[in-house]
Amino acid sequence: MSRIQATVNGGSLGRWFEALCRIQYPQIEMLARADGMKLQNKVLPNVGAIYTFWWTGDFDLLTANKVNRNLVLPGPGGREVEFFVDDEWLGVKAGLPIPLYVGKTTAGLRKRIGQHLCLKQERVLPRRGEVPSRRKGYKAERPTSTSQLRAGIDHLFPMENNTRSIVLEHVGLSYVELDGDKHAANRFYLEDLAIGRMRPPFNVDIER
Repeated sequence: MSRIQATVNGGSLGRWFEALCRIQYPQIEMLARADGMKLQNKVLPNVGAIYTFWWTGDFDLLTANKVNRNLVLPGPGGREVEFFVDDEWLGVKAGLPIPLYVGKTTAGLRKRIGQHLCLKQERVLPRRGEVPSRRKGYKAERPTSTSQLRAGIDHLFPMENNTRSIVLEHVGLSYVELDGDKHAANRFYLEDLAIGRMRPPFNVDIER
């Protein structure tokens, strides 16, 4: 039995990126069961893929005063670096869906998306009673390494008792199937391309 050799389809990366920018599901609730607490069975393929979560909902909600757009991230040498995710970073003036997070999976897209959404929980980060000022951003450790999207939404809305409804109504999903070992390098490069072009705030990592 011959082995499948992985290669890089450089000429197709641009096309795959264009496809990733076409949102298949404008609202996560289109993927969820009626109670909103779990994804529908077989609603997404069990394949390797690159995926993007988008803010597709109400811009006024995303830019309201109660939203916390401060980030405090661990930087080189363990020192803390503060960011403010302003309207220019998000591209709010364009009036288009805003990319929040880009990721990849080698197989089981549905499982990976479910891990990100954590729909069974009302929140995954502790609720805070007030929004920190721009000078006092706070960081909260995400509960697992696979729930970046939901942790990011909880960070944006620290005063909400239940952020599940925000995810269901205001977040959308796109993905491009790149399955199997033959696409190992293509998944790597497409994810990097998408992060670099889209600048999704939940992907920021400055430790190195």
